[in-house]
Amino acid sequence: MRITSGELKGRKIFEVKDKRVRESLDKVRESLFNSLRGEIEGKIFYDLYAGSGAVGIEALSNKAKFSIFVDKNIFSIRAINENLKNLNLLDRAEIFRMDVIRFLKTKKYIKGDFIFLDPPYEFNLGEKTLEILNLSNIIKEETIILYEHSKRERVSDYFEIYKSLKIGDTAIDFLRRRIWEKKKK
Repeated sequence: MRITSGELKGRKIFEVKDKRVRESLDKVRESLFNSLRGEIEGKIFYDLYAGSGAVGIEALSNKAKFSIFVDKNIFSIRAINENLKNLNLLDRAEIFRMDVIRFLKTKKYIKGDFIFLDPPYEFNLGEKTLEILNLSNIIKEETIILYEHSKRERVSDYFEIYKSLKIGDTAIDFLRRRIWEKKKK
């Protein structure tokens, strides 16, 4: 697996040594960051259900100010740490070994500009995570949620889809709170 864009394009990323972890494919990350070109520079980026941390690392490669990685799998945490260390990015990142839902219910975080989530498909965690995100203080009015999921999955009523990418069986929906849209009018 390699970084697909930005300053570190082409650099190798170690994958998680656990077959239960489904990584975002290179072509999915490449499409996502092509569509975000110039938007994440200087921003705070969350990578929830982070796996190897490839998405948050890709954000740092594209000049995000800081990436926060959350995953409960010890093999994921080890891979993220190793990847950040090998790419000299430890000073621009923080890693939490914690269940994402539990993490979102704590008050120990800074508000994010972009929140990427790619929960395991088989546990219906997407809807639950979006519900908790909606109640969380992690989101500012202008926060963009990047939700990777199976194209067959329906998105929460809490958020408005304002853009969507389809890559094979994968969809990435760009979401924002419906409240934000109402306040804007």
